[in-house]
Amino acid sequence: MTIPASLETLLEILGPENTQCFLTFAQPTIQQYQHELAASLQQQDWETASALAHRFKATAHLYSTATLQHQLEGIIAKDIATLQHTDFLPQLMTEFQRIERDINIFLSNFKS
Repeated sequence: MTIPASLETLLEILGPENTQCFLTFAQPTIQQYQHELAASLQQQDWETASALAHRFKATAHLYSTATLQHQLEGIIAKDIATLQHTDFLPQLMTEFQRIERDINIFLSNFKS
């Protein structure tokens, strides 16, 4: 089975079956955070974005990259100059897409 590097820690902690259950349950929540966080950043609602990033960061370290963790820290800190940079939101969405891809890879391999 091919395991995306971002999921190795989660797999070590939970094992294959529990990782599958966790990711199946977490996937819609991750998608919801992605949409709400993007909307808050687009609306320049820094307070909401910071609160969302703080809640998401609590579990995101289990299945995300160091890049996303750094981006979430910038949102939590309300680093406005960084958040308003034209590349920030597209790069953040790319990291969320990586999470989605990695979860899908894991789940599709698990079912094989």
